[in-house]
Amino acid sequence: MIIGNFTQDEQGYTGVITTAGLSIPEVEFRPVPAKQGNGPDYVVFGTYDSQDFELGAAWTKISKKGKTYLSVKLDSPASPEPINCALVARANGSHALVWQRKDAEADEPAESEAAA
Repeated sequence: MIIGNFTQDEQGYTGVITTAGLSIPEVEFRPVPAKQGNGPDYVVFGTYDSQDFELGAAWTKISKKGKTYLSVKLDSPASPEPINCALVARANGSHALVWQRKDAEADEPAESEAAA
């Protein structure tokens, strides 16, 4: 299920997350300036009322088919559990945030939904 739409620029990715119970009109994936060990490649931020807040983190992965995507873990004190999803490239050049019920360490995102 696609829960967000994003565009990529030199600063990372920007877009929106919209799904039942969660609507964040300004979301950014910002690169981590100095990645350490298994730490994330991106920190995910939302903006509300001109205030940034951290939503989660993302790691660069490569699918079994050789496609690069971001494995994303969104979390919040207001959420009963983390939301595992993947940011995947679409044919039109945009990126889709695809929710996946399976574990975040799964090998491959649901690419068929991202092509929609």
